[in-house]
Amino acid sequence: QVVPLKRVQTGREIVTMSQTKFAGVLSGANKFGRWIPEPEIRARAVAGAANLDFSQALFIHPEITIHATAFWGGVHLIVPPNVVVEQNGRAIMGGFGNSGGLYHSSSGAMPETMGNTQITIKVRGTAVMGSVSAMVNRRATPARLMTPEEAQLEMQQPAVPSTTQEDMRQQILGEVFAAAPILQQLNLPGATNQATPSAPPQQVVQGIPVPEK
Repeated sequence: QVVPLKRVQTGREIVTMSQTKFAGVLSGANKFGRWIPEPEIRARAVAGAANLDFSQALFIHPEITIHATAFWGGVHLIVPPNVVVEQNGRAIMGGFGNSGGLYHSSSGAMPETMGNTQITIKVRGTAVMGSVSAMVNRRATPARLMTPEEAQLEMQQPAVPSTTQEDMRQQILGEVFAAAPILQQLNLPGATNQATPSAPPQQVVQGIPVPEK
């Protein structure tokens, strides 16, 4: 369930306000593409999912707070570079942030998002037998803070199709391939080269190998 957009008259100009509530109850509530996030957003997932993609978002607020609740479901955020994500919540038999467990609390900024930036997304909430997580879409254009007037002009331009799903797929595949040589060097389980099978053992009689029949 997604709350419809609101249209507010300001003088001669009609400003389109983005939705502030996303509820995935036995279903999915997804937000992709170009949009203007409000400073307060509520995302709830009950036996479903709420996926908020900020890769193409137009940021007019320097700070955005997301109140997330996940029960037997997941609230997932995707952010572009140049955005700091601060997570402050708890998980009960689930995950919040980059870890979880029987009972887990998470606070502080994601290390990957720490830097000198004007935009901060604060995630607050609880996950019960579910998860609240955030990922960085490193292939997206770095976010920048703009004025409401600039955002409205941008919204009037033809929208560019979202490439987030393909971006994240390529990003995950790249991380897997990059980690494979390291795992082989560490000789960890599962890091052996399956393409080169070992030769079967030979029988030996008094130091002389006996060929197989």
